[in-house]
Amino acid sequence: PTQFCHRETPWVTQLKGYGAYTVSKIGVQVSGSFRSTKETSINANYTATNAYLAANGTLGRLLAGTTAPTQNISVALLAPNTMYLDRRNEVDLRFGKVLTVKRHRAVVSVDLFNAFNTNALLSVNQTYATWLAPTSILNPRLMKFSVQYDF
Repeated sequence: PTQFCHRETPWVTQLKGYGAYTVSKIGVQVSGSFRSTKETSINANYTATNAYLAANGTLGRLLAGTTAPTQNISVALLAPNTMYLDRRNEVDLRFGKVLTVKRHRAVVSVDLFNAFNTNALLSVNQTYATWLAPTSILNPRLMKFSVQYDF
């Protein structure tokens, strides 16, 4: 529809931060990152078929440019950029122990991704029949062990 021809994206705020520190007396590395972003816009679309329009509409004919009764038209029920998913906040942490023997150095680390185990929605179904049903969420908490060896 013509009312959606001029699309203006609203101001979107993001906050991202990263920090790292090594406690030299005990040889421990600590680091973390924080990310807070506004999610994508939500649409609501309804698929109107020729059969539905014939039964409920006043058009009195098939949709323009069609000869088959299976032609569909997608109708936007929301104006663009008016609804968004919830804000996504994610915290990742890393803890490492530095081990040194003569000229050799090793760092044993534990990484913790999505430390607070948030289940923020990444995408949802945007069709009318199953509107806002989640299709993907943020990966669950994940722990990774690693060793870096320098010689």
